[in-house]
Amino acid sequence: MALKTSKQKFASRAIFVLALLCIVGLGACIVSLAYVQLVKGGEYREKAAQNQLQDTVVAAERGIIYDANMTPLAESTGAKKIYVNPSAIDNNNLVIDRISERLSELLGVDKETIKEKCSRTGYNNITIKGEVDIETANKVSEFLEEKISFKDEKGNTVTKKYSYYIGITPDVKRYYSKPYLASSVLGYVGADNVGFYGLEQEYNSVLTGVPGRIITAKNGGTKSNSMPIEYKSVYDAKQGNSLVLTIDEYIQSYLENALSQAFVDTGCDSVLGIIMDTDTGAILGMASRGAGNFDLSDYYSIADKNMLAKLEAIEDEEDRKKAIENERYEQWRNICISDTYEPGSVFKIFTASALLEENLITLDETFTCTGNVKAAGSSYNCHKHEGHGTQNLTKALMNSCNPFFITRGLRLEIPGFNRYFEAFGFLDKTGIDLPGERTSVYFDIDDMILANVASASFGQTFEVTPIQMITAVNAVANGGKLLVPYIVSKQLDNEGNVIKVTEPTVKRQVISEKTSATMREMLELVVKEGTGKNAYVAGYRVAGKTGTSENLNTNENGVTKEYWASFACFAPANDPEITMLLVIDNPRGAHGGGAVAAPVASGIIEDVMQYLNVEPQYTQEELEKFEISAKDVVGKSVSEARSILSADSVNVKVRGDGETVIAQIPSAGQSVPKNGVVILYTSAEAKNETLEMPDLTGLSVNEATNKALAAGINIKISGNSLLTSELVSYKQSIAKGTQVEYGTVVTVSFKSNTGISDDEG
Repeated sequence: MALKTSKQKFASRAIFVLALLCIVGLGACIVSLAYVQLVKGGEYREKAAQNQLQDTVVAAERGIIYDANMTPLAESTGAKKIYVNPSAIDNNNLVIDRISERLSELLGVDKETIKEKCSRTGYNNITIKGEVDIETANKVSEFLEEKISFKDEKGNTVTKKYSYYIGITPDVKRYYSKPYLASSVLGYVGADNVGFYGLEQEYNSVLTGVPGRIITAKNGGTKSNSMPIEYKSVYDAKQGNSLVLTIDEYIQSYLENALSQAFVDTGCDSVLGIIMDTDTGAILGMASRGAGNFDLSDYYSIADKNMLAKLEAIEDEEDRKKAIENERYEQWRNICISDTYEPGSVFKIFTASALLEENLITLDETFTCTGNVKAAGSSYNCHKHEGHGTQNLTKALMNSCNPFFITRGLRLEIPGFNRYFEAFGFLDKTGIDLPGERTSVYFDIDDMILANVASASFGQTFEVTPIQMITAVNAVANGGKLLVPYIVSKQLDNEGNVIKVTEPTVKRQVISEKTSATMREMLELVVKEGTGKNAYVAGYRVAGKTGTSENLNTNENGVTKEYWASFACFAPANDPEITMLLVIDNPRGAHGGGAVAAPVASGIIEDVMQYLNVEPQYTQEELEKFEISAKDVVGKSVSEARSILSADSVNVKVRGDGETVIAQIPSAGQSVPKNGVVILYTSAEAKNETLEMPDLTGLSVNEATNKALAAGINIKISGNSLLTSELVSYKQSIAKGTQVEYGTVVTVSFKSNTGISDDEG
């Protein structure tokens, strides 16, 4: 065999090396492909999907919040979310300027904020504004159909619709039928459909539904253009569950209206009120003014216009911003559960209950108050410096006598006092279904001394929350059962089916039914004849206790003395339907619970009792002062009409020169106070006459009645009419100077300034 030449050998080797390289290269490709598919396949597929698929989350409608009568207070409505695609804009300044200018005009969003969002080129979807109403969204849709032209990097003219850069997706918006009603109880929903404060926060997981999704196919380019053949998959959102509250819209309105007026009348820092169903612990109304009140549909704005003016007057910008932020938190807080206050003499309810339950006192036992007492190593004054004289437990409650409760309270000693303090729920949170509840500020029990019991026995030197206080008072009213307060009565699914019901929960039996019954009787006398007499409502047997306590504050002017004025009550006393607490923080001028809180309670109780159709229980004395129904005398002669009406102890005034009655005010069947006036018209001209409403404030009952009668109008007395001689009018339902018809009925509110003091002394 012939030997190969050197050229042939070189060629063979080259072929071999080339073949080997091909084999190695092919192997590397196979290994690389295997690595991509088996090891990195998931990651690359996810990246590809991200570039090709746009997954848009569609917010679910939150569940509805109903009041006790199934009136919607909060519900979600359809809205739109406006977003931009910065990767498509690709830092085109002309496009950014046009988009920012137009969306700012249409959506009310700051132009610079929109520009900044449009410049984030690494993103495909950035929200400009959510919860956009349909009308505004339609205007944005019209804008998206407009076109913009510009030169690309090669100098070519490019024309695109704004819809290439801007998108609209479904969204939801929380709607509140009455934006201020129970605002601190309801709370609000933020931009991300998350509840903040109140029930919106506490029941966020219940109210929040299951979000939907819209998945749309895109091409692989960075501009996220829609594919020529659109692929779209829609997963519908599922509405959240709904809540039915124990809050009654009407009772809540009565409470809020009264608190609003009290806030103005007393010039206080804040005022709060809670109304509870005595038998169940359900909250029928909860509200405040001065704090814990805002517009649910515009929760970021400062609701108190006077406060807003003060804040805006702050010159330093940083200080102003900080002050505004602090005020926002203040208006969102529910001070009925998050704040504490010193209860003052209202706490005597529990000292008396404990003494009776432990048989440490009898109803016949007496004590002589001289205005001062030495006990547990300290000296204490009574608010009545000359003393109340000799009195038993009932009289001591009626007079709110400090020395009586100090000396008798010490009989409980430290363990006994603490046992009842804890039993009435003052050492724990109540467990109400609202966020942010606090508990009391009390002594260190291990370090307590008898002097602490002495001061605490009449409600001094410790603080409790309003919700703790009303829950404890409610236990005294309902037979001794300490209940867990609650606001949500039941939960409904998105089809309206009941899925959960809240049952009343008894924590413990604190006092016996016998002790409770005794306390109800004594507390009714407090309102009938004692310091709570300004809360009296004819026919509804109100029972309650006033409280006034000091609040020492240190500021740039040194130590200032302020007060908490409060009133706790229930009605009717013999079979309570509702329990109520009012607390007024730092009233200006008169500051006693009997002077400023009890009169507010009177009006609320009357409204609520009538709304609940509670049958009045009038005493004979009340009936004698009661109104009567005007008889029909139209068509009769003047003399005959006088005779008929005079028989009912009604005064008669005739307007006109005719001989026959053609009209009367009040008309037949309407109420007219005994010894009131009925106007008889004998001519059409006279019927059109009006008079100016006189000023009926600052007068005794007789003075106001005579002044009204002389003017030809009727007066309805609101207040403790059993104490006529000591009452003074302070408010009238029709403002002085108003033109009214003859015979008009004006309600004049009276209160006593005698024997209502319960200051701590």
